[in-house]
Amino acid sequence: MWKVLIADDEPKIRRGIRSVLERLDPEIEVVAEAGDGEAALALAESTLPDILFIDIRMPFLNGLELIERLSAYRRDWLIIIVSGHDEFDYARKAVSLQVFEYILKPVNEDELFRTLEHAKRELALRRETNRYINWARETIREHREVLQQQFILDWLSSSLSKTEIEDCSKFLGLTLPEYATILAIRLEDKVLTVGSLQKGYRTILTYSVKPIIEERLGKNTLCVIDRDDTVIALCTEDGAALQNAIPAIEAAIEETTHQHPLIVLVPRGQAGSRELRTVQEAYEEALSELTKKGSYQTFVLLAQGYIEKNYQYPDLSLEETAAELEISPGYLSRLMKQATGYSFVEYVGRIRIQHALQLLADPAVKVYEIAEKVGYRSQHYFSRAFKQILGISPVEYRKGGSPQ
Repeated sequence: MWKVLIADDEPKIRRGIRSVLERLDPEIEVVAEAGDGEAALALAESTLPDILFIDIRMPFLNGLELIERLSAYRRDWLIIIVSGHDEFDYARKAVSLQVFEYILKPVNEDELFRTLEHAKRELALRRETNRYINWARETIREHREVLQQQFILDWLSSSLSKTEIEDCSKFLGLTLPEYATILAIRLEDKVLTVGSLQKGYRTILTYSVKPIIEERLGKNTLCVIDRDDTVIALCTEDGAALQNAIPAIEAAIEETTHQHPLIVLVPRGQAGSRELRTVQEAYEEALSELTKKGSYQTFVLLAQGYIEKNYQYPDLSLEETAAELEISPGYLSRLMKQATGYSFVEYVGRIRIQHALQLLADPAVKVYEIAEKVGYRSQHYFSRAFKQILGISPVEYRKGGSPQ
């Protein structure tokens, strides 16, 4: 049903319009009639009609004044003026008030029918449009965070025009900094054995890093995860303040994910200095630095692979392994210590003992033979290294002793 209000100071006109409307269309329900503008305003507020037929010449509030007051309610009702005055000024004012139609008295039944059908089609279209708009608003509300994340990533990658940035940031309720300090975090697993995190598992762990950063750096920090599972935080603080927070952030990430994070900080620089970078420039620099840090892990993995293939040779050394990787021994030594927690010699010793444990399971293999197979020149050196790492001798272990 479509609800109708009729406002006219002549009762005969009101009855006539009502009679014609109810006869022409069974979907029409006249919910109110008013003889003056003030009464019409009150009835419109209480009945919320879909269509209002309003005369111009009425007491207290004339038709145009009434329409101005009704426009403040921002309703989807349609207003049709029914007037006996064919004057240009009235028509012009009606157009400025966005009146739907202007009908002259005496009302022609065919014209009223056409106007009514037109009004119903317009109302149906508006309602459908409003349903879509409400659905879109609800969808945007539910997925606002995802939309914000994607927009920020597109902005960081310089793939948006200035107009798109202004429109989207306003639409999504974001204030984007022109300059910001970038904190970039990417997870790298602790390299204790050959192998690394699978892509899907790394992504899951990365999503547990984001709330850590947001909690540590505050709500004003924009924090997103890019396509390479890198957490990017845009901070308005200077680099020195954030640098002091990095140890605590690193510890919290390791405690939560049991993985070692690679962290890069790119300061925003000082206003007026040559070092001042745009956010996009800082983002590119951060990714470049992370890539370099990630390559360190590659050297460690290559070194581990080389050790795994050559641990049985007693002469295996740091210098030999570094030469194979074409890096300096000192650099490789630092990388091994940082990644595994052990020096090169300690790590090789542990690999040899791991293989020795497998051989000790076979009672037919003599201890001195095991020593030779895993890279020791004598059973004496083997036994000393074994006890240093596990706390018991190879003979005690074979007899069922437990490592200390």
